[in-house]
Amino acid sequence: MPAPRIQTAYNNALKDIGIVENYRRKSISLQPQFQGFIAELLMLRLFNILGKAVFDISCRVACGAQYNNGVTSIPTVLASSLNDAVNKFKNYNRTKPLNHIQFTNVKYTNDAIKLVIPATEPFRKNLTYYVNQFEEMRNVRNQIAHGTTSTYAKYKSVIVKRYGSALKLKTSVFLTSTTRERIPVLDQYLTIVKLMITDLSKGY
Repeated sequence: MPAPRIQTAYNNALKDIGIVENYRRKSISLQPQFQGFIAELLMLRLFNILGKAVFDISCRVACGAQYNNGVTSIPTVLASSLNDAVNKFKNYNRTKPLNHIQFTNVKYTNDAIKLVIPATEPFRKNLTYYVNQFEEMRNVRNQIAHGTTSTYAKYKSVIVKRYGSALKLKTSVFLTSTTRERIPVLDQYLTIVKLMITDLSKGY
């Protein structure tokens, strides 16, 4: 049986991002408070698409799939199916199996796949390139989703890094405002996520 195609994961992710972009375009004509509320929902959806794409591509790389440029991935151990890839992520060469694997930033992804997919793989090299962007989006997403003291501290670090001081910005304003950003942050994230998924899928 041929390996699952990375192109399929890529196509599915870009289709889903296109839906988010469509809602984003339609929301721009709304009053600011409604636009901000929708932007938060779209951010949650966008980050979910990213995490799912990273997971889907990881599983296909573990199966020895071809990247979109035609280069074949070479995992440390070859999974026989997508389900087997998950099983190997959790169990292969581990003294203690992982009950839960995450694909919501570079560290968690590498922790899940490092014994199955070597650091020499284009997928892992390209993933590392986006470590800062991935973590920033995760911190913003977590503040929207949870709004706890700990998530706010990490969200505040995003604000400080971008603007040089701890401005009190709601995530809705942060994502949509053009006061400090020529291109709204949500639109920047849409572009970044598309670039990430393209690079993770392309190979060398």
